[in-house]
Parts: sequence; C-alpha cells; structure tokens
Amino acid sequence: MNNESHLPDSNRLMALAWLICLITTLCYSYDFFIRAAPGVMAKDLIDSFGINSTELGLLSSAYFISYTIMQIPAGIMLDKYNRRLVISLATTLCVLGNYLFSATDSYQVAFFGRILMGIGSAFGFIGAAKMAAMWLPSRFFASFIGFATVIGILGGLMTDTILSSLVSNLGWKEGNAVFTYIGIAILILVVVFVRDNPKHVEQFTHLSEANLKETIIKVCKIFTNLKFWAASIIGAILFIPLNILGSLWGTGLIQAKFGIDQEVASQINGMLFLGSAVGFAIAAILASLTKKYRQMLIISIVLLVSILTIILYAPLQIQTFTFFYFLLGAVAGPQAVTFAIAKTMSPPGTTGSSTAGVNMINNFIPIILLPLIGYILTHYGTFIDGSTNIYTIASYQNALNMVIVFLLLCLPIAMLLPKEVEYQQ
Repeated sequence: MNNESHLPDSNRLMALAWLICLITTLCYSYDFFIRAAPGVMAKDLIDSFGINSTELGLLSSAYFISYTIMQIPAGIMLDKYNRRLVISLATTLCVLGNYLFSATDSYQVAFFGRILMGIGSAFGFIGAAKMAAMWLPSRFFASFIGFATVIGILGGLMTDTILSSLVSNLGWKEGNAVFTYIGIAILILVVVFVRDNPKHVEQFTHLSEANLKETIIKVCKIFTNLKFWAASIIGAILFIPLNILGSLWGTGLIQAKFGIDQEVASQINGMLFLGSAVGFAIAAILASLTKKYRQMLIISIVLLVSILTIILYAPLQIQTFTFFYFLLGAVAGPQAVTFAIAKTMSPPGTTGSSTAGVNMINNFIPIILLPLIGYILTHYGTFIDGSTNIYTIASYQNALNMVIVFLLLCLPIAMLLPKEVEYQQ
C-alpha cells in the first residue's frame, strides 16, 4: 500500500516542492551541456591539443568514466545525507571542471577537467529523481523523469546552437567559458532553495541512520533482480543515439553526408536534442496515462532501428535528413520509463540508489563506444577528398552499424519486463 503522508499538505509547500524539483533539473541540464560540448568543438580540440580521433574519443569518454564509477556512491549519498549539501558540492565540481577544461592548453589538464565534470554530473539526474521521490506523489515519478530529461536535453540543444555560435565568434575556450558562469548561477539557486522534505526524512530515517555496510547490502539487492537489469540495459541502448551522435560523432556524420561546415552541421545536430525533448515530453504524458511501459519500449526500439538505418544509408535531401534526425531523438522518449520500472522493483526509500543503478548501466555504453568508434574511424576510416579531419560517410556507416545491432538485441530482452507496472512509494 502506498504511503504518501510525507507529501506537502499546503499550496505554499507544493509550490516549493516543484521549485526544488525544477532547480535540480537545471543541474541535470547543465550536466547535459558539459557532456555534449566536445561534439561541437571536435575539430578545434584536435587542432588545439594536437590529438587524433581516438584521443578525442577518450577525452569525451573521460566524463562518462568518472560519471559511471560515481553512480552508486552518488545514489547512496543522496539516499543517506543532506541533499542540499551533496548537490551543492556536486555542482561545484561541474563548474570547476568546466573552468579547467576551458582555461588549459594541456590535454592532460583538460582530461582531468572532464573527470571532475563527470564526478559532479553523476549527482545531477539522480538528485532530480531523489527530490521528486521526496516531494512529489509517486504516480508522477515516470512523468517527472520524462520532463526532467526534456530540461536536461535542452542543455544539449544549447550546446549545438548557442555554444556553436559562441565557438565560431569567440573561439572554443572563450565560448565554453561562458557556461562556467552559468554553472555558478545554478549553484547559487541550489544553495538558496534546495532542501530536504523533513517528513520524508523522518519516514525513511532508517536509511540515514543505517551504517554503510547495511546500506550497501540493501542497494546490492536491487542488482539481483533480472527485470531490473533488463530495464537498465534497454534504457542504455535506447539512449545510444543521443550519447554517441549528440555528444560527439553526429556533427562529423552530417558534415560527411552533406559537405557542409561545422557550425551548420552542429545546428542540424541540435535537432536530435530538440526531437528528444519533444519525445521525452510526449513519453512523460503517456506514462501518466498508461502502465503499459513494455509496449512503449518495444515501439521505441523498432522505430529507432528503422530511422537510424534511413539516416545512415538512404540518399536524403538535407531537409528530409533533418526531419528524420529530429524523429530519431523523438522516438527515444520512452527510455524515461525504464527508471520508473526499476523504481517499482527497488526497496522503498532507495530511489537515489535505484536511479543510480540504471544510470550507471546506461553510461557503460558510451564509455566503450565513444573511443571504439574513434578507433574504428582512425584505423579503418578514410577522409573525404581535400580534408584531413572529416571522414567519408561509408566510414561512419561502418563505425555505427553496431548501434543497429544493439537495438535489435533489445527486442528479446524487452520480453523479460512486466506488461504493466504497479506503482509504489
């Protein structure tokens, strides 16, 4: 039986609850921006640091490595300790990492900056989910995850529009440095407004009072559930196009397909984020109207395979390509419900840890694929005529075929999920 006695019981507290949740989603949006930034300035980074595509992939994946390693520790900390303090420290690391990345001429320092960004960002999405579980009714959890993802994706859209313009006009260092100040503004909002729900803390006081060993045992039980793994793996693979194309290789793919410059290609790449924002918003609404999450995921998988195949292989006009690129992002929207599926399978009060578990598995994929695709391009790809940094479309097709295979493998895995979910607090 649901127990939501901890929820706000006045209009003022309800308004505060939504404000807190909104601010924590802004943290996730900032995380999404710094995740995707290297894709906009790939050529500039190669020239500035004197690196190749494999090293560029490693630089981008440095974020995902630390991000993934920190998922479970971040989930435990958000379940056990004061959320304002934890989220504030995490945001500070993001800002510091972005500053180092923007200010240095050293590849090693930039790499370290990306690691700091990944550590801080590990708390962003989980923090938003934890605050939603702490302040909002559980029936809205899947919908909130969808809308939080929309706000996060808008950070990626800013990367491909605003940042690409700043990079063109100011240079990559000065353009990227602008977002250090944006991060400071978000940090101030966190310190001023974000706080725990005292009734929730009291209701789940056993989590904050449990010793570390007891907490780890409780969290580990989540990972013994086969359906939890199925939901997590599907969520990871559905997010591949956004992580792989949106974060790094999409701009180059578009340049190769149409022979256009980096700024225009980056703007088209932004349509992937815009489509994702629309798709996750629609999925959020659908999640509040139906419990048939497995059906939503199967439809998403089939559409992703079809659209990605068209984008890679069909001879499209640039306007048609842009439309399909938008759709590629949109049909990934049901990925958000995998977090809600995982939450229903986890012990009450462990939303931070269950969300962290899904997010950790989600980000194993880009850790492997970002440098792997870079390796395939570096060692097996060929440049288009007259270029020393833009690969042929055939090179991108060979490197990205594995994404289609991974998506097809999700179809039998989806059969392990329940046809409908049952809500719990």
